[in-house]
Amino acid sequence: MAGTGAETEPTGERTRTARTLVRGLDVLEAVAAADDGIGVSEIAATVGFDKGTVSRLLGTLRSRGYVHQRTDRRFEIGSRVDWLAGRYRGRIEVVRAAAEGHARDLCARTRETVHVAVREGLDVVYVAQEQPDRAVRVDSAVGTRLPLRRTAMGRAMLAALGPREREALLAALRQDAVVAGDGFDEAELLSDVAAAARRGWAAVDRHDDVTRLAAAITGPLGDPVAALALSGPAYRVEPELAAYAAAVVATAEAISADLARQS
Repeated sequence: MAGTGAETEPTGERTRTARTLVRGLDVLEAVAAADDGIGVSEIAATVGFDKGTVSRLLGTLRSRGYVHQRTDRRFEIGSRVDWLAGRYRGRIEVVRAAAEGHARDLCARTRETVHVAVREGLDVVYVAQEQPDRAVRVDSAVGTRLPLRRTAMGRAMLAALGPREREALLAALRQDAVVAGDGFDEAELLSDVAAAARRGWAAVDRHDDVTRLAAAITGPLGDPVAALALSGPAYRVEPELAAYAAAVVATAEAISADLARQS
């Protein structure tokens, strides 16, 4: 019995820490969404926490520079957020700069839409898009965020991970799906990832008559930092599947090589 208690206590502590972190992020986002500052009571009403909890979280955020309290007692975003944003933009720009020319060339050769996305936690975020001059084409705006588990690019990145890292990410995806109440076919995901690991490119069936082919873009250490995808109507892409898949893989490898040279 003592052993069981010793095992569950750290888990409970981790759960409390994770809950506090999420609450802190909710408070920070409430401050960021306010156009002219926001007070403690307004934040509490927005995020659904009591004022005491909000005050404690604001105190921590203020001490780290993520929020600033004005003379009128209202809170606004602090300078540390700008630092974080700069770091984020820098990371994205490195990937975008390496991918831009290659993605444009792939789009020109295939006359299909090409996307580049980076992984953010359990999501993929589109950071670049090249579109052909065609009436029927796939359009996903830069900045679009999608659950990693539902995308070809997510499958490509999962396939490029080592076994331990992949299983850890899959466990997190399972938990996220439970929390979101968003069920997914795990057997299908695992089958797609295994196929992607064998052949070097991934696909996903969203039952929307669009074929999506993706390959991971790796960083200097060989870890998947982004992914490249070609998307188009199934009636155009399927007849060219082998050639387009090979082109996607070659393009992702060229981008990865450029990233390695920049390191």
